[in-house]
Amino acid sequence: MLQGKTVLVTGAGGALARAVVPAFHRAGARLLLSDPRLERMAERAEAVGAKTFVADLTRLEEAQALAQFAEREGPLYGVVHTVGGFAAGRFLDSDPGLYDWLLDLNLRTAYNLLKAVLPYMEARREGFFAAIAAGPAWTGVGPGRALYTMAKTALASLLKSLQGEVEGVRFLVVYPMGTLDTEQNRRAMPEADPSRWIRPGLIAEALVLAAGAEGGRFLEIPVYPPL
Repeated sequence: MLQGKTVLVTGAGGALARAVVPAFHRAGARLLLSDPRLERMAERAEAVGAKTFVADLTRLEEAQALAQFAEREGPLYGVVHTVGGFAAGRFLDSDPGLYDWLLDLNLRTAYNLLKAVLPYMEARREGFFAAIAAGPAWTGVGPGRALYTMAKTALASLLKSLQGEVEGVRFLVVYPMGTLDTEQNRRAMPEADPSRWIRPGLIAEALVLAAGAEGGRFLEIPVYPPL
């Protein structure tokens, strides 16, 4: 149901986007990719014939420029926002810089992008916006990850609160309920068993399903590790 529709993937050079980009390409979407660094997404863009736009989404003006670019290439139908950051540690050992960093990457980028793209989507009464939260935001429990849980919970609350406020636009929050099986995580945790991790392609498939759904909608999708 995405044939010919324009979909923007942010964080296009990241680990999850490695699975998201080809999944939407297979579904027939016309892809636009964005990342703060061109070299991180150039190869992926070439593989699917996507156009790219370099943007730092912690800056509202750059998010607005990205939205204008997407509309010129579109019109923009959907956004899959994969930008985010992770840090663990004891709350009492944290500092304000970590607080700012986690909120900037996980919440501010989404806020800026929503402010930039939603006016176009609302004017057409059509659109889809998905973002990636985290398991602790679903369970409400995140010992050792208090600031990360706070940021991801705020992100999820923002998207859920917008449902019904912006006419015609559907929102989706995806919650990976465990570690993603990525090259980065395998390098960082060489002693772990990746067979117990979540395949990024499964999250990508859930995003495609939700983006093209008819006769209903998905608002929240928790994705659990294998049994």
